[in-house]
Amino acid sequence: MSFKPVIILSRDLPVGLKANFAAVLGMSLGRFHPELVGPDTPTQDRVVLRGITTVALPVLGAAAEDLASLFEAGADLPLRLAYMRAAFEARNYADYTDRITAAPLAGHAPQAILLGGPRKAVDRICGNVPLLR
Repeated sequence: MSFKPVIILSRDLPVGLKANFAAVLGMSLGRFHPELVGPDTPTQDRVVLRGITTVALPVLGAAAEDLASLFEAGADLPLRLAYMRAAFEARNYADYTDRITAAPLAGHAPQAILLGGPRKAVDRICGNVPLLR
């Protein structure tokens, strides 16, 4: 299987939040798929640069109102993560988990999502979503 991860952000977010949300989801991707991080590589003068991703990680932009349906469309993928509005509003992780557990999934607004799985399945879901600009 050719594993393909993609991050989809709300186009309406300010640039700083887009960068933050993409970083948070990328960090989670590394947790769930550590094999996607390559080995450390030394420079010619023996400075070791830590491994980075071995796969492309496209960052796409969608209308905020489309994120929930894209997230739902990815329900059967092996990896489906969301940065919900509750995470942005929470003071800490405990507050975040309290907010998440207080409402059904439909009651949460994704601000950014990460989908990962077989290339064809991911492309079927978000193949028409453009790169973030």
